[in-house]
This record gives sequence, C-alpha cells and structure tokens, in this order.
Amino acid sequence: MKAIGLGPNGRPWDCRACGYSTCREFAEASALGQASLKQCTPYQERRAEESQREAATDLLTGLATFRVLRDRLTQEVERSKRSGERFTVLFLDLDRLKEINDRYGHEAGNDVLRSVAQEIRSAVRASDLAARYGGDEFVIILTRTERNGAERVAEVLRQGIEGVGRRLGYPPGEVTVSAGISEFDPTHPTSGDLLVNADRALYKAKAAGRNTVV
Repeated sequence: MKAIGLGPNGRPWDCRACGYSTCREFAEASALGQASLKQCTPYQERRAEESQREAATDLLTGLATFRVLRDRLTQEVERSKRSGERFTVLFLDLDRLKEINDRYGHEAGNDVLRSVAQEIRSAVRASDLAARYGGDEFVIILTRTERNGAERVAEVLRQGIEGVGRRLGYPPGEVTVSAGISEFDPTHPTSGDLLVNADRALYKAKAAGRNTVV
C-alpha cells in the first residue's frame, strides 16, 4: 500500500485500472505474488515522473544535468536570434578538487561540490540555468547578459567559492575556481560552439595561474 501511495484526496486511488476493485485487494494479491506493481497505473505514472526529475537533476548537487543544459542552450540561441539580445555562458572548474579527494577523501570532495553548487544557486537568477557539466565542472547560462555583466557574476562566484573553502575549514587557496566566459552575439551566430569557446577561455584561466576569470 505504501508503494502504491494515496491519491490527491489523501485516500486510496481505487481506480480499478489494475483489475481489482480496491487498492487493498490489489496489494494483497501483489503480496501473494498474484499481481505486480506493473499493473498499477498511478504507481507507474509516479515512477515515470520520478525518473524524469532524476534525469533533469544532478543527484549530488541538485543542479541541472548535462542533457538539460544542451537543450536549454539550443533554446537560448534561438531566443537570442529572435530577440537580438546577447547572452553568455560561464564554464567553471574547481582548481584542486582532486587534491582534496586524495588528501581528505571523496566525501570531503562531495561536500565541497555541494557547497559550491549552493553558492552558484545563490548567485544566479531564476531565469538563468546552472548545471553540473561533470566531475568538478559547472556551466551557467546567463540569459540577457552581455560579457561585462557575466564578468561581474563570475568574479562574485570566484570570491564566493573562496569563501566556501574558508567556511569548510580549508587553508586559503585550497578551494578556488577558474572561469571561462563565452558570449553569444546574434549578429554573428556562427562564431563557434559556445561551450567550446567557454572551455577554451577556461583553459586560458588555468594557464594564467588558476583562480581567475578569462
């Protein structure tokens, strides 16, 4: 009965879609091996909704997944072409997460990732999208934001993530981030893949000594 759950009115569904008159009859038959939850329409619909949410949300950080990022990026490009407004992409990479994992353990690294994700959520607007790209990399789509505005956001994040390290008790400089910025200009829409461009800028930030924005 717990697996089947209750309907919106707080009572058993008793929808009869499973072939039984009540959820209790179905549950008893299922417990005896005479029925399967595959027959329960409300259960299957809820599982489908849960799977869809899991596919859209990174379980560790609560940010969007790569799949959602790619879809939203395509939508934002098309919106920008219609409106004529520029937007930007930030590519963030924690500088020393591997060292933290090696020195303090992977759960410590996970704590850093969760805290950084919270810092990112607090820095972006509801209209933006923050996603975990993979590992210790994050991507943010800043809607209706040109490069200068993106630089300000990136600098706020850079300083904020340094603060995350301090709050978690790490020595100065142990939790830092490098950031690359790429701007989409609808008047020059073929200037290359935004993620690739932002990633190249990120590597320039790494080469410049890390903990910086390019």
